[in-house]
Amino acid sequence: KQWYQRRVAITAGVFGIDKTFELFAKGKMYRQIMKNSTDSRWGIKDRMLMFRTYESSFPGTELVDMMLEEGDYKSRAEAVEMCHQLLVVDVLHHVKLEEQFRDDSTLYRFSADEEGFSVKQEYKIEENLNKDVLLYQLCYLTEKIKPTPISLIISNVKVFLTSEYHQWPLPRLQPPLPLHLRGQHFQVLHELDISSLTMLIKNDKALTISADKCFDLTFATHSALNEVAGLISGLWEETFGFPLDICEQL
Repeated sequence: KQWYQRRVAITAGVFGIDKTFELFAKGKMYRQIMKNSTDSRWGIKDRMLMFRTYESSFPGTELVDMMLEEGDYKSRAEAVEMCHQLLVVDVLHHVKLEEQFRDDSTLYRFSADEEGFSVKQEYKIEENLNKDVLLYQLCYLTEKIKPTPISLIISNVKVFLTSEYHQWPLPRLQPPLPLHLRGQHFQVLHELDISSLTMLIKNDKALTISADKCFDLTFATHSALNEVAGLISGLWEETFGFPLDICEQL
């Protein structure tokens, strides 16, 4: 029941975007330590279990040992809880797709070590985004005719229009997805410099932002639109000393 609640929590966004990025970063760091370690007590390597070889894997207890050695956690219970969270966001997973992390000889693998997986794919959003994420807002982007649900992310210097892959937090007690169906958590569709933006408010729930190209965005509520417009205008003012001139469609 507790594990189900954790899974529901992440799908509902309880972790939040900052926490999610923090988990990605920790997973990336732990993988690098395990992969490059010369310590015989832990490491990522091919391991045999029940007459089958699991490539690039490691026992759960070795990961916990390493995390304690690094000094990030005061107890095994704290380290195990972090491993649970890394499982939830699919940074690592059990080789047989069980969802409970176990501090024993059970084998796990970092998602970045999966065959056909690109490390750049997993952390693309982290490399592109400024660390100071100020706002995360769901909206619709209208390109051509059909509105597309997207996530709008604002940092202190950029606006990102991103798509999200919602398969990753769902239960993984199922056969592995084919590689062509595995998506990164976020994909940046458009990246805009706030310093080059202009805005046109079309109605109480829709606005157009433009740089080299225009993007029509529709929000669920008027307050959501105001929050986005107000934040972008404020960031513009911090840069140039005067607020952004926001036009309104008559």
